[in-house]
Amino acid sequence: MGLLDSLRAYFAPRRYIYRCGGGGGVTVADMSIAELYRTQPNLRAVVGYLSDNAAQIPWKVYRRDDENDRVRLRGTTAALLLERPNPDMTAYEMKRRIFSDLYLYDRHMSIVAPDAETESGWQLRPIPATWMDGYEGTDPFAPESIYIRTPAGRRIAVPRDRFILFHGYSPDDVSGHCSPVEALADVLHEQVESNSFRRQMWRNGGRFNAYIRRPADVEDWTDEQFERFRQSWDESWAGRGASKGGSMPILEDGMEIRTVPFSAHDAEWSEAKKLGREDVAAVYHINPALVWPGSGQTYASAKENARALYNDTLAPTLMQVVDRVNAILLPRIGEPQGDYVEFDLSVKLQGSFEERAQVIQSAVGGPWMTRDEARAMFNLPHIDGADELIVPLNVTEGGLASPRDTDPTVERYNAAPPELKEAEPEHACQCAACKADGGRRYKATADDEASRELADVLKAFYARQRKSVLPKIGADPTVPDDGDPSWWDSERWNRELTDDLNAVAIRQSEAAALKALAALGLDASAYSVPQTRAFVNAMAYRRACMANDATLRELEDVVADEEAERTPADVFDTAESKRADNSGYPFAAAIASWSAIEAVRQCAPRRGATKTWDVTSGNPRPSHAAMNGETVPYDKPFSNGAMWPGDADALGPEEVANCQCAVIIDIP
Repeated sequence: MGLLDSLRAYFAPRRYIYRCGGGGGVTVADMSIAELYRTQPNLRAVVGYLSDNAAQIPWKVYRRDDENDRVRLRGTTAALLLERPNPDMTAYEMKRRIFSDLYLYDRHMSIVAPDAETESGWQLRPIPATWMDGYEGTDPFAPESIYIRTPAGRRIAVPRDRFILFHGYSPDDVSGHCSPVEALADVLHEQVESNSFRRQMWRNGGRFNAYIRRPADVEDWTDEQFERFRQSWDESWAGRGASKGGSMPILEDGMEIRTVPFSAHDAEWSEAKKLGREDVAAVYHINPALVWPGSGQTYASAKENARALYNDTLAPTLMQVVDRVNAILLPRIGEPQGDYVEFDLSVKLQGSFEERAQVIQSAVGGPWMTRDEARAMFNLPHIDGADELIVPLNVTEGGLASPRDTDPTVERYNAAPPELKEAEPEHACQCAACKADGGRRYKATADDEASRELADVLKAFYARQRKSVLPKIGADPTVPDDGDPSWWDSERWNRELTDDLNAVAIRQSEAAALKALAALGLDASAYSVPQTRAFVNAMAYRRACMANDATLRELEDVVADEEAERTPADVFDTAESKRADNSGYPFAAAIASWSAIEAVRQCAPRRGATKTWDVTSGNPRPSHAAMNGETVPYDKPFSNGAMWPGDADALGPEEVANCQCAVIIDIP
């Protein structure tokens, strides 16, 4: 007897009865899953968010020709059926029903039946989970029939070849399911009772926030005196029509006004509500910030959360559905072997149009759309001669890497002499041949770790700065003609960023100097870190001023322009997601270059060392390209006045921004 036969005999020698309750067997506070979905906002928010986002991912049919080649199919039975499951539903509505059932009940059933009146020849009709009324069969792994009970009370048996069943995991039933709502029963019950209690409080509780206390040892009022006081108070200070509303009441006889504060925090309702949200989100494996974003969420974190939604949260359920469709539905409707269905996640993970355009352009090395293709995006008609790619002269092989170059000097690279474009500094390595004359050489460059460390410092600073500046801009969105706006404190921000950068720069400078001394074979015992602290701090201050000035300029432009599409928050989004990364490497490279020169100054000042400007980027400024290979004594400035690449004091912000040049030290 085979393994499967043994299992069948063990589970049910003749007939196996599957568990299947219309409501999933789950009730909370006498409410079914359907009622909980309708009435409980946390459950509705998470399930609705997940099912809606999953439903908008297109499912496409492909045919695999070989391992690396596949063809999108559009007119096949499967493609037509999935595009229009039945005459009453769209593909989106069908997918939303499937995912909603899976997230609520951990199962979904659809009837698959031939239909000569549809374009595909088939019909896919979802059945509400509450209609399922048991199923049975001789195979414990797949039911032979499923019973559905219609709202009219009719019980119908649907045979195996007429339905497709999606179900999740049950620890004690190979064909069963286990609704996530079961794990939330206590949480949801608490929320139901809490909401009921609050309704009772609002309905039955006293509605007042203050009362007047009159001392007991004063003369009692008569009924007429009390009524006169009450009427006078109501007319003067109570209600919308109060004649003295907002003014200070004058009391007599030692009266006092005492307040009765109502605090949701004291009752811990808000905290319980937050915990309830987190529990619901945890069961569905979703970050709560996606559904209930907090005030601390940034553009970068929102972008990462959106990526995690499709890669981590939805991906398992998408795989569950598509595997079932490929294994059961496609063979049943006669789809040829080799055809398969796949969810096109790239639609949701491809990023913004600007990001995709940049990635594609960098990958292909030039323009990638014709004018006709661009016109079609705006529903414009075809024009003659617009179906060929236009390749600007600055995007030929050996020219600029991309027409997206935004440097003010467009011809900056092509204007450089050809010999400088291709030139490599002499003896740019430390091989035996290069050292044959006994000299020693070291090229000071920044590594990726140093670059990332400085970029992380800038990101953390921008995030902290955002929290302080944005509320102030909201309170006073004005930009004076001269001086800093009221919402900006240059002294504070320059001081704080200097301290942040300096702490990292000191460590990186010491490491870069010791690395240079080791490569040049010099004694590092004479090197003094304390001697470098003042200058490294000055470098950090200069970079801090550059970063904050750039942020202030962008904020002023956005605030001053009432029609600007960007907002102040967008400025900080850009700073955290792009500007910090773009500033990390140039500063790290400048630290490495200065530290190598400083190491020579301290440990070998009379060895006749020289320094050489080395262009490492394939896309340098003309002024830097012209410097490539220029050699001067280590303690003398280059021809442009800089002591090292990235010397902000000598070159200014425009010349050091995104500069990736390095310095090469030679010792005879």
